[in-house]
Amino acid sequence: MNAMEKNSAPLGGLSIDLGRVAHTVTKALDYVGVDDKSHGRRVGLVCHRISHYLGWDRQTRHFMLIAGMIHDCGVSSTATHQKLIDEMEWVGADDHCLRGAAFSRSFAPFAPYSTVIRHHHDRWINLPDHLDAQTKEFTNLVFLADRFDVVRAGFLADHQNFEVLRARDQLTGLLAPHVGTLFSPRLFAGLLEAVQKHAFWMELEDEFLDGAIFETLAYWDHWIDLGFDDIIALGEMVSHIVDAKSPFTHYHSLRVADLTHALTGLLNYPPQQRQLLRMAALLHDVGKLRTPDEILEKPGALSESEHDLMLRHPLDSKVVLTALFPNTPIANWAAHHHEKLNGSGYPYGWSGDQIDAETRVLTICDIFQALCQKRPYRPRLPVEEVIKIMSRMQDNGEIDADLFALVLSHRDVLYQIAIREG
Repeated sequence: MNAMEKNSAPLGGLSIDLGRVAHTVTKALDYVGVDDKSHGRRVGLVCHRISHYLGWDRQTRHFMLIAGMIHDCGVSSTATHQKLIDEMEWVGADDHCLRGAAFSRSFAPFAPYSTVIRHHHDRWINLPDHLDAQTKEFTNLVFLADRFDVVRAGFLADHQNFEVLRARDQLTGLLAPHVGTLFSPRLFAGLLEAVQKHAFWMELEDEFLDGAIFETLAYWDHWIDLGFDDIIALGEMVSHIVDAKSPFTHYHSLRVADLTHALTGLLNYPPQQRQLLRMAALLHDVGKLRTPDEILEKPGALSESEHDLMLRHPLDSKVVLTALFPNTPIANWAAHHHEKLNGSGYPYGWSGDQIDAETRVLTICDIFQALCQKRPYRPRLPVEEVIKIMSRMQDNGEIDADLFALVLSHRDVLYQIAIREG
């Protein structure tokens, strides 16, 4: 195996609470809503509460909590999110169901939820015959909870939270005409029972939502041990969700991770350090889920306000990754990848020795790949042009000179890694 090949040495195991991992992934996905940041978590809690009134056992209720939370893992686009909250049914909804099912299958602990995710926008009367009766109810419950939350959000756009208590019949009445076609009559009856409780509505408010979810998860011990392959699969699943947000970010995270792994191989980093940094590279842009599509795909220069909005994505990434991979440096490396050695970077404006060696590697790989990739405002740059731009950055004291010299001496191999699309 040469220095440019992937090192297969294991990172080691990680013990996780699957419910909290689902919650963290959901919070990242909820960034896509931009203004509405809690849709997935509310759908999960509504699924759990309705399943309680249906008499389902604790294990099944918790299955529904997670299924509801991660049901929209195929939604990376703010435009798609808007369509899904504007319309009861949308002809394009199946696309994100297919993507979400594929994403969930790629991470083994989420694979049991893939069928529910795949069909969560199917009408009750049109669910495929190959699904068993229980799976049909599971997937339709997610659809019902999802549409209920859309109706609730529409009402709250013009009303205060407390006003839903007097409007519960009005809101469920908007769904009633679709019972028997879009929604199962039995599941809708469970919703009608659940909405009678004041706590049902209050728990859906942001002030109480996470507390209600964590209290529910406390009654369910589902710690699982992940091996190295599982940890990488989780990182790759989230990175695929990020990269699916825009055709111009497609494969960006994977290629930055590949570049990082190659460069740390040339630097003779120990295997565990290489794998940790690769994970940070995979997920360094998870905060961009919160960036509106029109900014990421803008063909011209960003306005001052658009630029300022972009500046927040490293810290959004840090919040997600701190929760997903506690007690590791992954979150900090990802949060600092836009810092520059001369202090001109963001979000902290750090300089010199404040920026550690691993962050410097991630930063130079991110810059190299971004320049190699086609963007909305320019075509892919040839390797010589990439080197010219980075040479000026080195002259300005922005990037590490020793790392740039290493990139320069291996530029052709690294360029092929950066532009690979498969």
